[in-house]
Amino acid sequence: MKAKIIIKGKRVQDVGYRLFLLSKAHNLMGFEASNIGEDLVVLIEGDEDGVKRFTQIVRAEKPPLAEVSEVIVMGYDGEVMGVKEYREQLSLEQLVKIATVGVEMRDDIKEMKGDIKEMKTDIKEMKSDIKEMKSDVKTMLKKQDETLAEIRTTRTEIKDEIKATREEIRALREDLKQYMDRRFEKLEREIALIKEKIGLV
Repeated sequence: MKAKIIIKGKRVQDVGYRLFLLSKAHNLMGFEASNIGEDLVVLIEGDEDGVKRFTQIVRAEKPPLAEVSEVIVMGYDGEVMGVKEYREQLSLEQLVKIATVGVEMRDDIKEMKGDIKEMKTDIKEMKSDIKEMKSDVKTMLKKQDETLAEIRTTRTEIKDEIKATREEIRALREDLKQYMDRRFEKLEREIALIKEKIGLV
């Protein structure tokens, strides 16, 4: 007895479905599984009980990552590859995939090494920039300290100048007062003499 099973769904390919089904095909004489379009098409051959049992398994079980929406079972009268032959063919396919992935991984690793080398160069440049920035900050802080010292010195000098100016003003006031006092005394004496001479005393 032969049958054709079409498995449909969002994710029925590249989830290990063919290996999964092959592991359940031990009571069959013939087995083939192919990715056609977005579906998985399985051809089986065996005695009636074996075919029915396998069909029930396909309807009830699936690989963990598979997303199945429909399983269609129909009659089939074409050729079906033997289970052993298909196992060998699938093994070869899997080896080719592994080799392809290995080559891609090697290329990715090579590219990653290049990226890491580039990153190391960037990190080295960044370290250099940070070192330069630290030096600039140190210079700026030094200039800031010098400027603050100059401001303090200038402030002290201005205070000293203000103090000296105030003292000069006080001394001038004192001198002016003494001068004015002497002038008033002289004027009073002169007025007194004039009064005496004109007989007003």
